Amino acid sequence: MKIIVIGAGMIGASLTWELTQAGLAVTVMDAGEAGKGTSANSFAWVNSHSKPPAAYHRLNAAGMQAHRELARRFGQAPWLNLCGCLEWRSADQQQAMEDNLHQLKQLAYPAERINAQQLQQYEPQLRLTGDEGVIGWFPSEGWLDTQQYIQQLLQASAASGAKIVTGSKVMEIVQSGDTVTGVRTADGVFHAADLTINASGRWSDKPPYHGALATRLAPTTGILIRVPADCVPVSHIMATPLFHCRPDGDGVTLLCPNEGVYDIDETTSAAEVNRLAEDILRHASQVWPKLSELKPEQYQARMGIRALPVDGYPLVGPTAGINGYYTVVTHSGVTLSPLLARLVTQEILGTPASELDDYRPGREVTD
Repeated sequence: MKIIVIGAGMIGASLTWELTQAGLAVTVMDAGEAGKGTSANSFAWVNSHSKPPAAYHRLNAAGMQAHRELARRFGQAPWLNLCGCLEWRSADQQQAMEDNLHQLKQLAYPAERINAQQLQQYEPQLRLTGDEGVIGWFPSEGWLDTQQYIQQLLQASAASGAKIVTGSKVMEIVQSGDTVTGVRTADGVFHAADLTINASGRWSDKPPYHGALATRLAPTTGILIRVPADCVPVSHIMATPLFHCRPDGDGVTLLCPNEGVYDIDETTSAAEVNRLAEDILRHASQVWPKLSELKPEQYQARMGIRALPVDGYPLVGPTAGINGYYTVVTHSGVTLSPLLARLVTQEILGTPASELDDYRPGREVTD
């Protein structure tokens, strides 16, 4: 079976690896460089502590386990950093935090309520404000170096026979009647395939996808700010009422305003992104005082756009009435990638994956 995977990000690289390991002939195509799209502009948090309902929580928890299993298969995984997460919320969210911790314990998910003294022990240089309230500790969570992950999986896939084609934009999904037969790239070349997989993320609702081949997305936009680690000397993921932050390697900390703090979208200018970055850094300096001394040339701010299906949940599976075509588009792609790749490979080899039944492209979706 010849398979074309469109998109060489987290999902595409994971699929290419698993499908190649199963002995299938795989070509992965990307219009740009591998992993330089959405995957390069993500907070890359591997977690499942705030992902209701229970079925979706379990899917993400299984994704976390799949990361650990993948690390064992490779023998080492320098891309996976399981440092744990500390979270506290605003005053009006205290009961919700308590309820979430209680529910997570019922689901057997590692979660613990800690006090401010324990928080200070985890992060000695954090300046506490005294209004942290309920604090959650999630020891099994971590973050992913998406670039290392993608490059390692693609290199291993290529060594096993996969073709990695970058800088080649797919212009047309070619159909013969109700069957997708392959793709045509910008150079006019037709690439035949028995199965074409849409792993295009936030571009999966745009040409060359059309009609039943396209997904319905409601992408959201965030700001990612890289600051010197000595200004935010954090050892764990921290989720505060206004922002998230985590180590990012190479003497850098990644800091992101929480979704909804600022009203931005794909049209927001670079100048406005920089202004908002300055504002959130000013707020963050209350707990990391050195940020108040930071000059604009000492940090980098950019936008990240999340591939979010309209109901917030994954779209995984074939499209009714169309042969030779399969969709894998999701938010939480960093957490879910290795699991989805394994389950999709299982299905392609002929065994349905019941774990995906709630996430089929043909389901009824409410905006």
